[in-house]
Amino acid sequence: MSIANTSKPTLIGRYEKVIGVLIKYGFADVAAHPPFSRFVPKWKKLVPKHDGRPVTEFTRYERIRMVCEELGTTFIKFAQIASNRPDVLPEELVEELQKFQDHATPVPEADIRSTLEQELGDKLEKLFEQIDFQPIASASMAQVHRARLLGGREVVLKVQRPGIADTVELDIHILKSLARLIEHRFPAFNAYQPMELVKMFETSIAKEMNFTLEAASMRRFEEQFKGNPDIYVPFVYPEFSTEKLLCMEYVDGIKCTDLAALGSIGMTGPQLALKGINLYFEQVFDHGFFHADPHPGNIFVLPDQRVCFIDFGMMGSVAESDREMLADLLLAVHDRDVGGLKKALLRFSWDEEKIDQKNLEYDLMEFFQNYSNIGIEEIDTNEVMAALNSLFFDYKIRVPANMLLLLKALVIIEGVGLMLDPRYNIIENIHPFVTRLLGRKYSPAKLSKNVIKTLGDLSKLASSLPEDLEVVMEKIKQGKLHIEFEHRGLEPLDDALEASSKRISFAVVLGALILGSSLLVIADVPPHINNVPALGVFGFVISGLFGLRWLRSIWKQGKF
Repeated sequence: MSIANTSKPTLIGRYEKVIGVLIKYGFADVAAHPPFSRFVPKWKKLVPKHDGRPVTEFTRYERIRMVCEELGTTFIKFAQIASNRPDVLPEELVEELQKFQDHATPVPEADIRSTLEQELGDKLEKLFEQIDFQPIASASMAQVHRARLLGGREVVLKVQRPGIADTVELDIHILKSLARLIEHRFPAFNAYQPMELVKMFETSIAKEMNFTLEAASMRRFEEQFKGNPDIYVPFVYPEFSTEKLLCMEYVDGIKCTDLAALGSIGMTGPQLALKGINLYFEQVFDHGFFHADPHPGNIFVLPDQRVCFIDFGMMGSVAESDREMLADLLLAVHDRDVGGLKKALLRFSWDEEKIDQKNLEYDLMEFFQNYSNIGIEEIDTNEVMAALNSLFFDYKIRVPANMLLLLKALVIIEGVGLMLDPRYNIIENIHPFVTRLLGRKYSPAKLSKNVIKTLGDLSKLASSLPEDLEVVMEKIKQGKLHIEFEHRGLEPLDDALEASSKRISFAVVLGALILGSSLLVIADVPPHINNVPALGVFGFVISGLFGLRWLRSIWKQGKF
């Protein structure tokens, strides 16, 4: 996002707000560095308290959450998205960032009306029979209103909050400044990869703020479940939808956790848990395109017992290769296979060479020993995922963002399942989908397809090999063949050789200086000091100082 058109007073005002909040919650050490330090003098009165308590009584992670809460929409969203990276952030900070609830003060009717007319390009009376300007949901990015189109069709309007795009643009600029500052001035926090987190957030929030992408996700979701009698996807009205406005069919359903209402349509909690979560597993393992925020408020049940997901603003995609890796991981957890789990975790990592595999294996043994005396049905998946996240962080196992989003979504959907059926066990119920996915991976059809592809690659290689060899031989004949190599682990030797060569050169110069001074004294070259040649004395003094400096350098390095 560019800030080229941002007016300077607005940017300065936002900087001052951020700096004030940082200082208020005890982060004056951050505010003391540029570009933030130039705004600090404007804050003459600091209030280092929260709810009547000194901020020093709160942990650093709690204060980070408080800063984000007070700075509003962008920082709250950033914290929520950053909480999806337990492989980068410590567990305590992730727990704090997961406490945010996305509620906001409703936007006044006049502002909503103005936004609707601006987006639709017409007076609302020409398009709608009625609009309820009292929102049924109000979040930091948008709020939702019921309405009725001309002709009587019931719809909901998801309207982006006015001015939110400009605020997000400014705040991303400030977040990048903060990230650069932390990386340069506080290297201990570089392991948290602040700039990468900000860039990930910038990409994610740009998608979330574009409602045309959400409409496209709904159409794709509907297509992948076409013909499935157990699921329903609301219809989108593209003629009334824009980047800042989404118009979709109103669904009159039952909230998935309302057990009494479910009973009125002849459905029990365990039945819904099995149906709904199996539909979710189908999204993940069969289609690789899943709803990334499946909390109870986003899942409804229609009177005919069809399940309806809403709010497609946050979706995830998983490539088939990553699904297979996840299947291997879950299967290893189910079978309590240390070697299999280690192999699965290492396949997730982007830099396997830097991981201490032996210690990782011992930690995995301890991980399974914690569950050795309890049945599979008693395992708390939240606890399992928290333990895996700790391993990701401790061993710096870098996991693709979408995979972490999926792991978090699986924990959420298990929580929904337990609300409906306290005996629900996600690991047992996910097992058939995992084995089916791995079965497809090793099916005769898939193996034969891979063999055919490999043979095709070998055929291409064989056909191009003679020509490639001819090119290599021609370069050898012409003396134009160059070989490049990269040495690793020789840096200490380079440093030692450089230091040795400097010392030898210094010793030669020092010896020459001493020898020259001695010759001046023997030759009795004037002028004299106490009958001793002055130039010789000066040379000995300089030689003595250089010699002492040389000995001091050797002494400091502890090498004699």
